[in-house]
Amino acid sequence: MKAKTFLAFVAPSVASMLLLIALPLVGVVFLSVYQSYVKTELREVTTEVPLFGGQTREVTRTVPQPVLDENGDTIFIWEYVGGRNLREASEIEGVVETFRGPFPQNERLGGKLNHVYKRISNYDFWSALEFTLLYTFFTTPAILIIGLGVALAVNRVTEGLRGPLVFISLLPMIVTPIVSSSAIFWMFLDNGIVSVILEQLGFGQIYFLSNQISTRILIILYGIWFAAPFAFIILYAGLQTMPRDPLESAMIDGANAWQRLRYVIIPHLTPLLAVITMIHVMDAYRVFEPILVFGTSVYANSVQYLTYFVLGVQDNIHKAAAYSILTIIGVVILLIPILRHTFKEQKAIN
Repeated sequence: MKAKTFLAFVAPSVASMLLLIALPLVGVVFLSVYQSYVKTELREVTTEVPLFGGQTREVTRTVPQPVLDENGDTIFIWEYVGGRNLREASEIEGVVETFRGPFPQNERLGGKLNHVYKRISNYDFWSALEFTLLYTFFTTPAILIIGLGVALAVNRVTEGLRGPLVFISLLPMIVTPIVSSSAIFWMFLDNGIVSVILEQLGFGQIYFLSNQISTRILIILYGIWFAAPFAFIILYAGLQTMPRDPLESAMIDGANAWQRLRYVIIPHLTPLLAVITMIHVMDAYRVFEPILVFGTSVYANSVQYLTYFVLGVQDNIHKAAAYSILTIIGVVILLIPILRHTFKEQKAIN
């Protein structure tokens, strides 16, 4: 391939990456190391205070007022703060103080660890990080297993049924996350269809969304239900490229279904399993929609939702940028072992 042709082919992708990934990332880093505030000055403000009998009295107070430029716009001061926003967002100083103690007297190691866990769980970032990791670690293997199982099942049915089954299996992924999480939320409300059916069956009134454990389980189950079709369609496509000779040789050698799956099918699908894992880890670590829809951030929070809350509610763009940096760091840390394992396997094959 000529250099000119190669550049023409690669240039749009490189430009898109610079424009949509690199440039926003630089902007986020810039915002995270600066703090902006409105420049103010103390001024005397006189107001009239009503008294009895329709009388008024002038009261003069010294209050801070924003400073305006020659165009009448508010002047903002940008101050370089380095890693202060990151430290405040990660609440690392509080965690260090927690490990320093003091600890309850006459407590064993288990009691001290429980004391540390409870104190760290009170910090917003670490509470959000806890559920983010739980969500990622539970949903990732689940969608791989379910996706592979459904792909194998669909691959065994007749040709005429495969199309409808593939379409039905992809429905959860086709629906937008806000809509699908809203559907799950309405089903498990106190007067939702699931709660009403269970009550009619004699289980009593169950409040799924008023308990931390049940709320977290529902969000994790939603994540599995929503992401499993993604794993299914990729693995199903991989099964279509599966050569028949290794399977037939394994059957002739007397390998049972489990042995064929373990030693023939899964090795063939390993690169796809690695791709699914990496994509889902990046997506699961940024879980946001179900937490927003469920409105149960007290029981289940995430780093992405915390970023939204700090930016949208507290209107602190610099701290939100720091949370974004922490999200990127978390995703990179989770991807490093997967990438290393993938590279080792590819190196061994080559």
